[in-house]
Amino acid sequence: MTSLPTLLIIFAIAGVALTLLTKMAKRTQNTFLSFLQHFCGVWFVFSGLVKAVDPIGTAYKMEDYFVQFESTFAGLQNVFAGLAPLFPWLSGYSTGFSIFMIVLEITLGVMLILGYARQTTAWLFMLIVLFFTFLTGFTFLTGFVPTDANFFDFAKWGPYVKEQMRVTDCGCFGDFIKLDPKVSFFKDIGLLIPAFLFLLWRKKMHELLTPRGRALLTAGTALVSLLFCWQNTYRDLPIVDFRPFKVGANIRERKALEEEAKGNIEIIGWVMENTNTGEVKKVMIPMERYKELVAQYPKEQGWKVKDQIKTEPFIEKDGKRITVTETKISDFTVESEEGDVTEDILNEPGYSLMIIAYKFYGEKRMETVVVQDTVWTNDTLRISPDSFSVRRTVAQIVPGKIEREVFVPEEHYGQLFREKINPLAEAAAKSGWKVYAINTFQDNELAPSFREQIKASYPFYHADDKLLKTIIRSNPGLVILKDGAVVKNYHWRHFPAPEELTGKFK
Repeated sequence: MTSLPTLLIIFAIAGVALTLLTKMAKRTQNTFLSFLQHFCGVWFVFSGLVKAVDPIGTAYKMEDYFVQFESTFAGLQNVFAGLAPLFPWLSGYSTGFSIFMIVLEITLGVMLILGYARQTTAWLFMLIVLFFTFLTGFTFLTGFVPTDANFFDFAKWGPYVKEQMRVTDCGCFGDFIKLDPKVSFFKDIGLLIPAFLFLLWRKKMHELLTPRGRALLTAGTALVSLLFCWQNTYRDLPIVDFRPFKVGANIRERKALEEEAKGNIEIIGWVMENTNTGEVKKVMIPMERYKELVAQYPKEQGWKVKDQIKTEPFIEKDGKRITVTETKISDFTVESEEGDVTEDILNEPGYSLMIIAYKFYGEKRMETVVVQDTVWTNDTLRISPDSFSVRRTVAQIVPGKIEREVFVPEEHYGQLFREKINPLAEAAAKSGWKVYAINTFQDNELAPSFREQIKASYPFYHADDKLLKTIIRSNPGLVILKDGAVVKNYHWRHFPAPEELTGKFK
C-alpha cells in the first residue's frame, strides 16, 4: 500500500526533474525556490486529482467537520456560540464546497508550477495551507480532549487517546491513502514553510511560458478539473474507486477478517484520572499486569480509569502479527423489522440485487383515503320465556373517509423506482436472485409509505447512512453481489435494461 514517505519521494523526484527542465529553459532565478514551486505544485495537483475522482467523498468528510464544529461552538458560553447555526447551513452546500476546494487545489498546483500571478498564487497557497492545517489540527488535537469535554475547555485536556478524535481522518488524499491524524497535522505544518517562503520571495519565483500561455493553461486546468469533478459527482460513479466496497471486494471475507482482528486487540496502557486533584496520567501497563496498575494508582486516593490504550487490530499468521486496517466494512450491518439480516445477505449463494437509497427525496402529506365503514345493529332473540340473547349483526357497509399522513416521493425519484428499478427487481427475482432495498435508519418510518407509493414488491431493510453513502455514490444506486462479493455497481443515470442485467450475470 502506498505510504506518505513514498509519495513524498515521488513528489521530490518530479520536483527535481521539473527544476532541471526549468534551468535548461533559463527560467530559474532561485534553484531552491523553483524546486519548492514544482514540489508543492505536483503535491497539490496529485492531492486534488485523487479527490476529484470522488468529490462526494470529500463532501461527506466536510459534513463530518461541520457537525463537530456545530457541537463545539454550541457548547461555548460566549459570543462564539452564535457561530453554531452557520455549520448546518454550510453542510447543505458541502458538495459544491468540495468541488470548489478540489478545483482550487489542482489549479493552484498548476499555478505554482507555471509561476502564474506570483503574488496571488503565493497568498492563495498560504491561505489554503492554513485552512488545511486548521482542519488537520482540529482532527489531531481532539485526541487530547475527553469525549465529555468541549474542545476549547483546555483545562480538561489530557493525554492523547486516538479513540477520542471527533473526526477519524482529514481526507487529505481522499480514500486513496488514509493518513494518521498526527502525520496529517505535521505534514501541513511542514507545508507552511514553503508557503512563507513564497510570500517572502515571490518576485524570485520562476515563470514558465508566456503570460498568455500561463493564463490559458491555468484557465484550462480549472475548467477541465471542474468538468471532471462534475462527471464523477453528478453524471456517474467515481472513475477510480478507492473505497472498500469497490468492484471485486469480498465483503463477507473482509468483514470476517476485520472481526477476527478486532478480537485480538490488546490493552497495553491506561489513562488514569485523579478525581480529587484532576491530575491525568498515561500509564503503559498491559492488561495482564492490571494488579500492578491498581497498586500504583489506588482507588482510595481518588484514581480511576479514564480510558484504555489499545493496540491496532491484528491477526497472527505464520507466527507474525499482521496489522489489519479497519474499514467501513466492519460497520456493514443491515436490519429488517424482524432483526439482523447481515449474515443472510453476505451468505446468500449466487447473485443478489442490492438497491441503495440513502435518502428518500420527497415530502410528507396528508391524504384522504376512502375506507369501508361497517354499521352494526343489535338483534334481540328470545331463547326461552324467561331469557333473551343480544346478537350484533351487520346492518350495512358504507364508504367513509379518513385522513392519514403519507410520504410522497419527488416525481423524478419515484419514477426511477417505478420505471427503472422495479422492472430490474422483477427480472432479477425471476432469475432466482435475492432482491432487497436498504434505506437509512432515519428514513425507516417513511419506508412503508414510500414502498407503497412506488409499488415495490421487494423488502426494505435499513442501515447506517454513512455505510450506505460509502457503499455507492448514487442515490438510488444498484449493487450486484455474488457470494458476498461486489461484481458491479450502477449509477442511477446508467441503470441497465432488465434483459441486459440478467443476461450479463448468469
